Amino acid sequence: MFRQFKSSKRKLSQDCVIRAIMVATGKDWVTIFRELAPICEKLLDVPNSDAVYKKYFKKNGWEPGVVEKYEDDYGYMRLPTIEEFAKTHKKGTYIITINGHMVCIKDGDWYDMWDCRHYKVRKYWTVTTEFDDSGLFKKK
Repeated sequence: MFRQFKSSKRKLSQDCVIRAIMVATGKDWVTIFRELAPICEKLLDVPNSDAVYKKYFKKNGWEPGVVEKYEDDYGYMRLPTIEEFAKTHKKGTYIITINGHMVCIKDGDWYDMWDCRHYKVRKYWTVTTEFDDSGLFKKK
């Protein structure tokens, strides 16, 4: 199920990588940014770069998964949508890439600024580290 999650008060934001990691770890925006910054500096790239976030994921021991295609009613092989992936991954935390975007699925719910349920899953990582996210989703 879609759960709206905004990492800042800005209406539009280009921080989907930071936002997905925030949901996965329960850490705040500044902490994630500071953890990504040395990688950005070393690679001379931005946080949303594949090279940067993949290095961060590897450093944290997050394992990449293989997206399984399925055959649809017409015999075509299809990638699962965010919604389909969430339904088959009811337990655990996953960071998902779709075309030009990243989202976190946690225990079958996807957290994002907008509902991306119909987008196809391109890649995913299983977040294997336990984090305390008790304060991240508290109502103000």
